[in-house]
Amino acid sequence: MRKTLSQGDFYEHRRDGMQSAHCWRGDNNHCMAHFHSSIELLYVEDGEITANLDGQSYQVKKGELLLASSYSVHTYRTEEGKHNRVVIMIIPLTSVPSLQKTLNKRAFSQVIYDAREDYELQTLLSMIPINWKNYENETRKGFSYAILGLLISRVGLKDQPSNQQCGLMRDVLIYLQENYQSPLHMESLAKHFGYSKSRFSRLFHDHLGCSMIEYLAVLRCRQAAHLLLESEMTMLDIAMNVGFECLRTFYRAFKNCYDMTPTQYIKENTRE
Repeated sequence: MRKTLSQGDFYEHRRDGMQSAHCWRGDNNHCMAHFHSSIELLYVEDGEITANLDGQSYQVKKGELLLASSYSVHTYRTEEGKHNRVVIMIIPLTSVPSLQKTLNKRAFSQVIYDAREDYELQTLLSMIPINWKNYENETRKGFSYAILGLLISRVGLKDQPSNQQCGLMRDVLIYLQENYQSPLHMESLAKHFGYSKSRFSRLFHDHLGCSMIEYLAVLRCRQAAHLLLESEMTMLDIAMNVGFECLRTFYRAFKNCYDMTPTQYIKENTRE
C-alpha cells in the first residue's frame, strides 16, 4: 500500500493566509502532525482511520467525523492492511466572519461525531463537489456555513482548554519547521525546551504519534520531493540541503516516506 502525504501537509501554521474553504476526497490518507487556525473536518466515507488530536488517540470509523478545532495539534494515518476513503475539509475562520470570533476562543465539545443517523449532514457531505477548486468562493462559503452551523447545533462548543503541553507541542512544531535543515538531536531539543531527554521523548511520541527522527525525516523528504521536481540540483546536493548526512540515509528515508525512490518519484510526477 503506498503511503501518501495528504494535502493536509499544505495547511500548517505557515499557510494560514488562505481565505476560502478547501476540500478533497482521498484514499488511505496519512497526514503528519500539524496545526493551523482553520477548522479541519475529516469525514470517513468508508473504512476507518487512526487520528491523534492534542495527545489523544481516536479510531474514526465509517460515518464518523473528526472535528479538529482551531490550533489543535492533529495527525492521522492509515494502519497497515487497512483501507479508508475520507473527505477532508479545511475552513479558514476568515471565510466565516460571523463565526470567527466565537470559533477563535471556543472548541467543539466533542472530537468525534457519529453522523450515520444525521440525514441533513449526510446530505450536505454527499453534495460536496468533487472538483471543489472549480467552484466560486460564495459556493464554498455556503457549504462552510451550513456544515459548521449543523455541527455547532449537534455537538455544541466549549471554552478552549488551557493545555500547557499542547502549547509546547505547537512551539516544537514551529521550531522543527524552522530548523529541520540543521543537525538536530533529541537531547539538545529537550534541553532547548527545558525537559529531560526521556520525558521530552515520551511527550513527543504521545502528542505526535511518532519519534522525532521519524518526524524530521518526513519534513526533510517533503522538501526534497519539492526540490526533485522544481530544481536542477544533484541528488547529493538535495540530500545535504534538506538536512540528511549522506545519500544512503536520504534514499532510505525517502523510500520509507513515499514508497518509491527519488528517481521513481521524478518519473511518477513528470509523466505527460
